[in-house]
Amino acid sequence: MKELIGLRNKIDEIDCEMAKLFEQRMGVVKEILEYKLNHKLPIYDSVREHEVIKRNVGYIQDEQLRVFYHDYLEVLMELSKAYQESLMEQ
Repeated sequence: MKELIGLRNKIDEIDCEMAKLFEQRMGVVKEILEYKLNHKLPIYDSVREHEVIKRNVGYIQDEQLRVFYHDYLEVLMELSKAYQESLMEQ
């Protein structure tokens, strides 16, 4: 049981780090939105999104995990766009 608790604690630590990184990422997403609005650039860039996903999936060494990471990145992109939309509505 101690081993399970230890493993769960590791997951908790990783989740904490991921939460911090998520906030940092969304802060940059906000800055990107502001830049695009100030420079009259389109908000959504599908080519860039696909490039980012492809590149980042390549960082995953475990082939079995790549499809899951791909899905994770797609969700993350959707959340980023939803956040930008919510900011524009303010």
